[in-house]
Amino acid sequence: MIRPGKKRGRRMKKKYLSAAAAVLLAVALLLTLCCCREGKRDDNTVSTPVSSREAKGRNYEDIVTKFETAGFRNVYAEPMGDLIIGFLNKSGEVDEVTVGGKSDFKKDSRYAPDTYVIVKYHSFPSSTESTASVEESSEEVLADTSDGMTGVTISSDELKKLSVKEAVSVLEEAGFVNIRTQPLRDLVVGVIHKDGEIEEISIGGDISFKSSDRFRPDVKIIIRYHSY
Repeated sequence: MIRPGKKRGRRMKKKYLSAAAAVLLAVALLLTLCCCREGKRDDNTVSTPVSSREAKGRNYEDIVTKFETAGFRNVYAEPMGDLIIGFLNKSGEVDEVTVGGKSDFKKDSRYAPDTYVIVKYHSFPSSTESTASVEESSEEVLADTSDGMTGVTISSDELKKLSVKEAVSVLEEAGFVNIRTQPLRDLVVGVIHKDGEIEEISIGGDISFKSSDRFRPDVKIIIRYHSY
């Protein structure tokens, strides 16, 4: 015959065991969640340090540093050369940031480290070496290569009509050595734009250049084109 005291002891023991099992189950679930989160972050991607809205209006150097510190390897600053007095916008103030061709992104969005980040900022027009004299005497400029500069030989509008490969070939033949291509990955069907169609070409931040303009051979050239 089992005494009432022993029955109570067994019931209490079962309750303690049930409570301990519940605690162990909770710990196991917590560890599983932590492992899952760590697994998601260990996927060879990096996160945007700010959102597109937060970046706008900030100093471009700060934004470039933030993206580089976050692990992005292809971060480029593009001066717009749009200021005359600097009344509405300050020189160096960010106008737009695109990540992988997208200008609308949230903070902590995940991208591959080699995704292109373009930081466009307001600036005064750069004082290029006597553009007027280049237009007045194209023969003299073509003959004079002692300044170490390279002629584009084709305008931005004409260059945009070519395919990406053709544009790269033309620029390489002209003597430029720092050419980067950036796929926008914005196509779904390809009705409005074709795969490989050039959207924008910037040479040292200049997106509107003439065939007579001259740049350093190692100037950064970025060709952004539509792609799937």
